[in-house]
Amino acid sequence: MGDAHPVHLSLGEIIRGDRIWSSSYDLRFGVDAPCSRLCDLRVRGTGIKRADELIRSGYVVQWLLDGLPGATTFESTNRNRKYYAAGFPLGFIKDNVSYIYNHFMLVIRYHRETNGKYTIVGFEVYPKSVSNEKCPGSSKNYQNYALKYNIDSKGNMIEQKTLIPYTYAVYWREDNSIDHDSRWDLYYENESSGAHVHIHWISFINSIILIFLGSLIVMVVLVKVLKKDIPSGGKSNSGSPLPMHGFDTEGTDWNKSLFDNIHRVPPASLLLTVLVSGGIQILIASVGVVLIFVFDSFGGVARNSLFSNHRGQFFPLLIFCFMGSSLVSSYSGIILYKLFKGDSLNQPYPQWKTSKLSLVFSGTVPMFILVVILLLNCLVWAKESSTALPFGTVMVLLSLFTLIQCPLAIIGGRYGNNRKFKTTSKNSLSPPLDKPKKIYIQPTNLSWIPAYILRTSVYGLIPFGIVFVELSFIFQSVWLEKTTFYYMYGFLLVTIIMLMIIIIESTIIAHYISLVVYQDSNWTWLSFQVGSSIGWYIYAYSIYYYLTVLNVGDFVSGLLYFGYMTCACLIIGITCGSVGVLTGLTFVKRVYGDIKVD
Repeated sequence: MGDAHPVHLSLGEIIRGDRIWSSSYDLRFGVDAPCSRLCDLRVRGTGIKRADELIRSGYVVQWLLDGLPGATTFESTNRNRKYYAAGFPLGFIKDNVSYIYNHFMLVIRYHRETNGKYTIVGFEVYPKSVSNEKCPGSSKNYQNYALKYNIDSKGNMIEQKTLIPYTYAVYWREDNSIDHDSRWDLYYENESSGAHVHIHWISFINSIILIFLGSLIVMVVLVKVLKKDIPSGGKSNSGSPLPMHGFDTEGTDWNKSLFDNIHRVPPASLLLTVLVSGGIQILIASVGVVLIFVFDSFGGVARNSLFSNHRGQFFPLLIFCFMGSSLVSSYSGIILYKLFKGDSLNQPYPQWKTSKLSLVFSGTVPMFILVVILLLNCLVWAKESSTALPFGTVMVLLSLFTLIQCPLAIIGGRYGNNRKFKTTSKNSLSPPLDKPKKIYIQPTNLSWIPAYILRTSVYGLIPFGIVFVELSFIFQSVWLEKTTFYYMYGFLLVTIIMLMIIIIESTIIAHYISLVVYQDSNWTWLSFQVGSSIGWYIYAYSIYYYLTVLNVGDFVSGLLYFGYMTCACLIIGITCGSVGVLTGLTFVKRVYGDIKVD
């Protein structure tokens, strides 16, 4: 095993946690080796104890051959075909005794292509535990290698060296039923694949029904607000302003104050703009990555292409899409900031102010994500885990942020700053929001915290119902079954679209209730709260998943889980909240923009 050395990895493989080493197994194409001696590994008692702990914890071994993981083979009873699970166990437990696998039968399947070349289409590993250096072959008459270590009367380990023989056998088999383009199919299949697809379709139908019901409610709201009350841009046939239904526009100063405050500067407008622009950036990057995978799959080469998730290309693609979308986030951030501050859209800011705001709008959320990852990475370093990001990778990420994202952000911000709008069009974002001397806040019977909890509970439930099924599959792939791959990007894209639709509908309904029923003009932060409510539901589900499904034994692993899930839920909340704010802005400007109060 002296020839083993680390293999150069891509950025995606490093971020994913891969640490790949070459091995000393002698494989020659087409040449069978019924029995080969690899080495005799001399192990101390501490090593035996560590191997025993890993076996009892269910650790698996990951091998790669031509990019394919060494797989454990299973037979699907319901579909009468085999499927693969990446990796194989380090050993097994019998009668509370750990046995380590030290003999491996490798079955390598290859396919002859039309150009006459051969490609590897299958890599199966059949491990066995053998007590000596003799290869068992097809025989079942052999003893297993038990891991045993001695402890003295004080509970201390007695140091002793143990010799573990390692052997292997290699068999090459031609398989014409699988070609190079479909060689990953067996990794995606499993015992319940058909049931999973069925569950996805049921969830899709249920989501369509929920969206349809939400659309009916929105139609009622729009008809009630638009058709009955402002059929012609808020004016009657005689040209005089029309009153809004539900408001006594002639009776009290309260309604006049409400109409004035609809277009007033929201509280903490800078923070709101940072969150919305960051959410736009995340949404564009996420949808862009999913679209690439979906289009790639329809192209027929998704599972073996440059953007295949199993080759570690997901993370670099996400990073570069995220950096590229900083153009849009800073562009939209400058425009939204002018709107929320009540500044003229056609009056440019000074260049220094534009550059500073652009970096804030497109850099705050990415920097927050990077800081969280680095803090969690310190815990991984302290744990001495091989999945910790190396210092060089951290510097690469910081360099990408500084050299690519920041310049793109400044460019996008300057375009947004110099953008000219037609102020005479009723469909434009102008006239700008008025600067208030005093922001009116309606007194309410509910205190702030109970009202927030109530709104979050109501408006986050249906969006969470839309994503629940897809979320459970993602959790299973990321946190539970490391040997499986998530590949249903088509369903994921449809789920994202349906989620955006239901958030838009929920925001419109919330605005109508807030403005007409409760006469509360603080629609900006209400929009963000309605959209971001799903983040709380996902975080609650992550707690439930941790307590009922995962079997996490140590404190650091639990801290890492909740750290990553907190960051993920914040990202989802910010993204969906930005959709809510954009919906609220459009709704208010289109519906209430031309309403006047005598």
